Amino acid sequence: MITGWSMPILALALALVGCSPALDWRSVELEGLRTVLPCKPDRAARDVVLGQFQVRMSMAGCEAQGALFAISQVTVPAGIDAADLEQAWRSAALAQMQASQSEMLTISQRPQSPPLRLTRASGRHPDGSPVQASLAWVAHKGSVFHLAVYAKAIPAALTEPLLADLQWR
Repeated sequence: MITGWSMPILALALALVGCSPALDWRSVELEGLRTVLPCKPDRAARDVVLGQFQVRMSMAGCEAQGALFAISQVTVPAGIDAADLEQAWRSAALAQMQASQSEMLTISQRPQSPPLRLTRASGRHPDGSPVQASLAWVAHKGSVFHLAVYAKAIPAALTEPLLADLQWR
């Protein structure tokens, strides 16, 4: 059993070798959520522990222009509040990157869409190098989704397409 969110994301990042360095935005669907990524994603699924919750995480991610882009999904276990699972996931993500500062805001999409909770953070990679992160979570129909961008610097051009028009099936 892999613990925390970081091992699957790091394993996925290490497996990424085929993405073009240019941003070639394309539609990607993961467990009912459709958005765009700037390169062809690799996919994986792993059992993880987020705080006190053991869940199966599905992921799609790729690297382009020095940034890691990832979408992840977990099904909320019976009897668990999605907000508690989301908070455990957020805490694990920030702890893994040794976040020294972060800010959180809620973004409303279309009226029928669930709100997106966005966290921007500064921290460190496991090797000690600095990293910025734009991390978003959204709960929808029994799942919690996580959209992430990790890079040395994150201009709006790296995050806006990913978060701009989430579509649900």
